[in-house]
Amino acid sequence: MASGAGSTLAHRSVASIRGGPPQGPSPSTPHTPNRSSVVSSYGSPSTIRADDEFIVVELGSRHIRVGFAGDTSPRVVLQCSPEDQRRAGDFRGWQQPKRSPGLQWSKEHEFWRYDLRDIELGLYQDKLERVLHDAFSKYLLIDSRPRRLGLVLDPGVPLPLLTATLDTLFSRFQSPTISLMSTPSMSAISAGVRSALVIDMGWAETVITSVYEYREVKTTRTVRGGRALLDTLYKTIEPLIPGEHDVTKQRALGFEECEGIMCRLMWCKPSEFRSSQRQSTQLETVDEQEEIEAESAQTGVPTGVAQIPINTSRRPLTVELPFEKLAEVCDDTFFDPSADRATFDDDELPLHLLLYRHLLQLPLDVRAVCMSRIMFTGGCSNILGIKQRIIDDLTAIVNKRGWEPVFGKVVDKHRNSARIHQQSSTTSPTEGSPSSSPGEDGQRKSPKNAADSKPEHDPIEAKVVRQRATVPQFKGQIRVIHTLGPWIGGSLLCQLKIPAMAIVDRESWLLQGANGASRPTEVDFKAQHRQSVQAGGYARGGGGHHGNWTLGVWGYLFADAKRPPSAPKPIVDIKHIRQHAELYQQTCVERNYRNQAQNPAKILELHARWQDLQRQGRALRERSNLLRRQLANPATSSDDEDLKEVRQLTREQIQEEARQLKQDLSAIEKGESQAVTQMEELALELPNLTHPDTPKGSDFEVMSYINDPPTFKESPEDKIWRSHVHIGSELGIFDFAGAATASGWGWYYLLGEGAQLEQALVQYALAVATRHGWTQVSPPSMVYSHIGAACGFQPRDMNGEQQVYTIAQSAEDAERGVPEMCLTGTSEIALAGMKANTTLDSEDLPLKRVAVSRCYRAEAGARGADTKGLYRVHEFTKVEMFAWTAPDEDIAQELFDEMLDLQTEILSSLGLYCRILSMPSHDLGASATRKVDMEAFFPSRRDNWGEVTSASMCTDYQTRRLGTRTRIDGKLAFPWTSNGTALAVPRVIAAILENGWDEEAKTVTIPECLRPWMDGKEKIGLGGRRSSVDRV
Repeated sequence: MASGAGSTLAHRSVASIRGGPPQGPSPSTPHTPNRSSVVSSYGSPSTIRADDEFIVVELGSRHIRVGFAGDTSPRVVLQCSPEDQRRAGDFRGWQQPKRSPGLQWSKEHEFWRYDLRDIELGLYQDKLERVLHDAFSKYLLIDSRPRRLGLVLDPGVPLPLLTATLDTLFSRFQSPTISLMSTPSMSAISAGVRSALVIDMGWAETVITSVYEYREVKTTRTVRGGRALLDTLYKTIEPLIPGEHDVTKQRALGFEECEGIMCRLMWCKPSEFRSSQRQSTQLETVDEQEEIEAESAQTGVPTGVAQIPINTSRRPLTVELPFEKLAEVCDDTFFDPSADRATFDDDELPLHLLLYRHLLQLPLDVRAVCMSRIMFTGGCSNILGIKQRIIDDLTAIVNKRGWEPVFGKVVDKHRNSARIHQQSSTTSPTEGSPSSSPGEDGQRKSPKNAADSKPEHDPIEAKVVRQRATVPQFKGQIRVIHTLGPWIGGSLLCQLKIPAMAIVDRESWLLQGANGASRPTEVDFKAQHRQSVQAGGYARGGGGHHGNWTLGVWGYLFADAKRPPSAPKPIVDIKHIRQHAELYQQTCVERNYRNQAQNPAKILELHARWQDLQRQGRALRERSNLLRRQLANPATSSDDEDLKEVRQLTREQIQEEARQLKQDLSAIEKGESQAVTQMEELALELPNLTHPDTPKGSDFEVMSYINDPPTFKESPEDKIWRSHVHIGSELGIFDFAGAATASGWGWYYLLGEGAQLEQALVQYALAVATRHGWTQVSPPSMVYSHIGAACGFQPRDMNGEQQVYTIAQSAEDAERGVPEMCLTGTSEIALAGMKANTTLDSEDLPLKRVAVSRCYRAEAGARGADTKGLYRVHEFTKVEMFAWTAPDEDIAQELFDEMLDLQTEILSSLGLYCRILSMPSHDLGASATRKVDMEAFFPSRRDNWGEVTSASMCTDYQTRRLGTRTRIDGKLAFPWTSNGTALAVPRVIAAILENGWDEEAKTVTIPECLRPWMDGKEKIGLGGRRSSVDRV
């Protein structure tokens, strides 16, 4: 149709709207017309702009579907195979084929896999780039100008794979924005429903997803998919091919040919529980036929034999395969009826059983809606009869078990007895009542159960239903509906220009990458919905790359959050602090927590402020309700004085006052939230309360002694006192100089018998603890910093000295909010964090654990006689005991005494002269309510002692901050914790060297209990070594 020609009006001519150049004489040479001149007459004129074109890409593990938004089907479906990856000069098609051995034969036919351990992301990016480039240039016929993309993919795609995909699309194709859309949600949209149960029978696995109001509620998976079906089919056909075949070298059948057989011949048997669909009671005409054929006809199983030509073997041949055998392959892959349900793992459940369990775990209202909107998608759903088989098996399970999670013989017996009792109660007449009287038809009418009787007709409810515009929702019945597929749903969504849940901007991605993605719940939805129409009519958010953006259900990397999502939320008893504020203040003063001594008083002030804000907010809400009532019904009559006052105001005055009340309420609610947050922060800084048996002040109390004091041949004045530093250097088992060069002051090397002595002490302490019922644990050496703070390892003096090492973060990690981590100062931190956010079974208490670990302490003390050598170092080995008990003081005290007895046994067998001290409140840590230390006698210190073990009782201080709970008599409570050092290994080595040193023989006596781990040695001497450490 020419512009301005004929009877067509100018304003109705599409060509005139496009404003193309005036038509002149046709050129002498052939040429391709511009794409803008061949736009569909039914399309919008704005589609001539490249930035208005929306391309929808569905990314599967084996196929990629590409097309324009608004189309009813993708323009092209491309797959990844060796033939499709050939380039110019590639002659593999004429060479001897080399197939991958074993189960890896399908790897080269896939774009990606869920298991990324063997996937090279760079190669995946190259494959994706080439396939999309071919799709754009050969099939969509578009140029290289940037275009917006809609990416439809499975929500289970790993985050590294999604990152590689977005990197390719943003860097190679220059897309300004990419909308991420989930496959299950798009399948529901293409079916025209808001809620659905999507069964995606794909290549790698079968995924069942519940979509409720466009939100994915639950997802379950099984490995029973197309790949498993293809492998099973190959194992069935392989014995029919003559010759010897070795899967480790070369397969007897090619991948493409085996897949073609599967697509053309695979079918599924009908369910054994399917009821007959014939409702007619007429007698059918019986044809004479063989008995076997009649039986096969009744079961619906064909008796034919398929003749399959094989062309990829060494020589072409034809194999015969019964159709029934093909159905058995499908049964074994997707249903496996011969196996017991107890033999299946969670990731290999049969489809019907997985579907039933999925529905069973849904909420009641979600299940009622989704079970009536079951839809199948994926390549394997096209197998003949498999949809009906799944639904029939599901119906049979529901009819047998119902929606009860518990099943078995006892449950069935109880259910049947209850049903029989109900039937008998409804059919038998009650005593003293007349039997059923005959009706007009002469038959007896049995009394009906009240639960089965129909409700009486309510005319008011019927009138409300008639006037209600909503149509009653169909639910509660198993029903299958048809879906057009996820690509159609994405095409429809993009054509309507509805913003997806995850829209990634190119500038934001290039600046931040996946690290900048926030959690979906952290996105400001109000800001997201405030959109402005840009060029081309597309609604875009006004936040740009400066606002929060999300990757939706595909994940996030802890952006804008110093604590990971799994971090436990502390639950501090603020009410107890308010009721005993003076006690907590006194505790802070006694423990030298003077900075925190004012926290209880501040908590009282904040609580009073919070109560005042609560009263103000309550008054404002009452006033707002009066205004709302007056606006809703101005003609109402009431004797309320406040309402009479409101009636005197105009409508404009009421609306203005309501706006002001809304602002005031928002400010009050913000103040309430801040007050609560500040109270929680102040409460977390407070130490635990002190046990009554703990000495007050800074002086300890001596409880008892272990072993007898040592005796010396010489008098103390004449004896030569040697420290463990001199002894170890003399024996050549220490190297402090080398450690200072490598790591600095506070580290050490143990050599020869020194390292062997360390391992002997560790093994002996573990053996003693294990003999007393303590379970060994190998803990990590690095934890989140909030776990260490919850255990009480935090600054405790005016100088803010840190007790543990924190892991340094890069500027990029600190900016994106990566959670801070620290090295464990003791395995107590890792053991306590092991049960964070966990509810312990009361029958398992007390739960006793023992662990050996390397400990890292930032405070090594000042240099001096009491801290030199091995006594106070930055890194050392320690055997730690940790236990959870019921929240009972007597039970906790009993386990605490068990720890002390175990420490006493170890030190007594080592022959060390020790004293047991009850430590004062001034020396307690933040978490301890009571602490008992055991100090060994060090001869080199001139009658001074040194701590070698310690035990602390912490009540519920740690469990409240870590979210560890237990259920006592049906009620949740916080268990108590206790910890104790079985051996601080370097200090015990120092004590053994000083107490067992023989000045004349230049040897150290090894305690008898350690000799089995010292190769039977009794003494440590030079043994031919040089005494100079520098020559070791």
